[in-house]
Amino acid sequence: MSETETLLEVNNLHTHFFTEHGVVPSVNGVSFAVKKGETVGIVGESGCGKSVTSLSLLQLVDEAGKIVDGEILFEGQDLTKFNKKQLRKIRGNKISMIFQEPLTSLNPVFTIGSQISEAIRLHQNVTKEEAKKKTIEMLKKVGIPRAEKQYYSFPHLLSGGMRQRVMIAMALSCNPQLLIADEPTTALDVTIQAQILYLMKELSQEYHTSIIMITHDLGVIAEMVDRVIVMYAGQIVEQNNVFEIFKNPKHPYTKGLLNSTPKIHQPEDKLESIEGNVPSPLEMPLGCKFHPRCPFSTDKCRSEEPLLCKDTDGSEVRCWLFGEQEVKQA
Repeated sequence: MSETETLLEVNNLHTHFFTEHGVVPSVNGVSFAVKKGETVGIVGESGCGKSVTSLSLLQLVDEAGKIVDGEILFEGQDLTKFNKKQLRKIRGNKISMIFQEPLTSLNPVFTIGSQISEAIRLHQNVTKEEAKKKTIEMLKKVGIPRAEKQYYSFPHLLSGGMRQRVMIAMALSCNPQLLIADEPTTALDVTIQAQILYLMKELSQEYHTSIIMITHDLGVIAEMVDRVIVMYAGQIVEQNNVFEIFKNPKHPYTKGLLNSTPKIHQPEDKLESIEGNVPSPLEMPLGCKFHPRCPFSTDKCRSEEPLLCKDTDGSEVRCWLFGEQEVKQA
């Protein structure tokens, strides 16, 4: 597969949660693609559907959630049609995931070495000793000191940064083609954040792994990704390469996110903010989902929902500010 070929293609993904209060549409018609070796960032406030989108890719949403429509094509195969046995062969092998809080993802009663070794033996035809050797190699590669000794450590004995390194070692132990990282540095201090991001970037280049980076931190986006997907209220509102998103944001929500981010060369007494909150999935506004918070909203915004359209420069944006003659439906 060449670098220009598509590894993952998500088409019109809808994930709903069936609760006692009714059906909650958490992800509503999301479509995007990830190429081989590409790093794609999904950004937005809490509640925008970023994590549910990532969990849907491996069908890891909880029992109340269900993919009700759409395709998830990985290497041309639709994962939504896979049974549990088929998915187990994909999870941790071809597609791996790093979660936000490693302490809740690692089993507290097993050593870190045994947990990584188990993942290797599950997906690769190796002996116990070979799995142990590969585990120690991976622990060294992610910067765990005294890896041979730490192999026998339990998760609670390690710091947050070390636990996250263990999760990265586990995620990359089977050389996956796609790595999904859901807020991988949120619980870490800024120095450790920088180390983890550098490590992920270095390892993805070494293994030529594609990455989907889920975050609300635009600093992480600027540092890590090639292309940015901006989500709001379960939908994609803008999609473009990282340089254009920062240089020429188009959707008012993207502009609001960038304006609310502190800039080292432009110290200000008070940061701008986006008024209001992300709407509840049970009480979505009519028309454009962002219009109650948008300073540019019109009567059309309040009554008609815009489509995600492609601009002449190749960017995609969901906003009535862009005239129909300038765009084509994406």
